[in-house]
Amino acid sequence: MEQTKEMKQIIAQIIQDIQEQQSYRAVEAGDDVRVIEDLGFSSLDIAQLVAQMEMETGVDPFSQGETISSITTVGSICDIYQKYMDSAQS
Repeated sequence: MEQTKEMKQIIAQIIQDIQEQQSYRAVEAGDDVRVIEDLGFSSLDIAQLVAQMEMETGVDPFSQGETISSITTVGSICDIYQKYMDSAQS
């Protein structure tokens, strides 16, 4: 799935940007990496990630009923956005 690969690249870049801005230890953004426990993201970091994802993708799954608590891993972020991007293109 080319879209999923592109989505993962977008997410990885946003995560890297936030890590650099906050001087967090760099952790590679693999699918199983936990957003809070492994990346050390706060709720504000997650909000920044979501805002940047909306700007990059034009999709806001959280205004369509998805809950922010569903963001647990990097893979879950990809799945959420991919699902709503796929439905927006249908």
